[in-house]
Amino acid sequence: MFPTGGGGRKSNLRPINVLKLSRGFTLVELLVVIAIIGILATLLLLQLGTARSKARDASRIAHINQVRSAVEFFFDDNGKYFDSTTMTTLKGLTQIPRDLLAADCTNNVYDGRTSGAAQCYGYAWSPAANPIKYHIWAELEVWAKALDQDTDINSTGWSGAPVNGGVDAKTNCTPAASDCVYDQGQP
Repeated sequence: MFPTGGGGRKSNLRPINVLKLSRGFTLVELLVVIAIIGILATLLLLQLGTARSKARDASRIAHINQVRSAVEFFFDDNGKYFDSTTMTTLKGLTQIPRDLLAADCTNNVYDGRTSGAAQCYGYAWSPAANPIKYHIWAELEVWAKALDQDTDINSTGWSGAPVNGGVDAKTNCTPAASDCVYDQGQP
């Protein structure tokens, strides 16, 4: 109790609690926090999609480099590169990473400048008999730094699945276009 200032009498007044303690969150505070969490989750999901595309492209680049090594080893042993006859007799190679001799992009091989051509692989060779040139390539989903270090071969007119691998400029490499060709080979 507090002294009243007069003669030792005590007052029955209680002290006033100036600060009132709140025991919960207001609806506005909860809505703001939920909105912030929603925005952050959306940004995170957008980044995951890009990361997945880049991971699939890295896998395609690794496939092309592995098959390139196999093609070079074949050349060392046989004095020529694969053609359609040797491709089909070598078990397993026609399915690594996909059938490199299929007929169109919807069946996993590039058929020209078609939209939505991502995930295509192809192999072309020249001349048709006893090939001394080859071109192995994959269609990437997004532009990658590896496109600056690939071979950029134009195999138009060759046997197999030819493509102009020189069309991989960063400005042309979009999900709607088929201009992200990562290629290796012997021009």
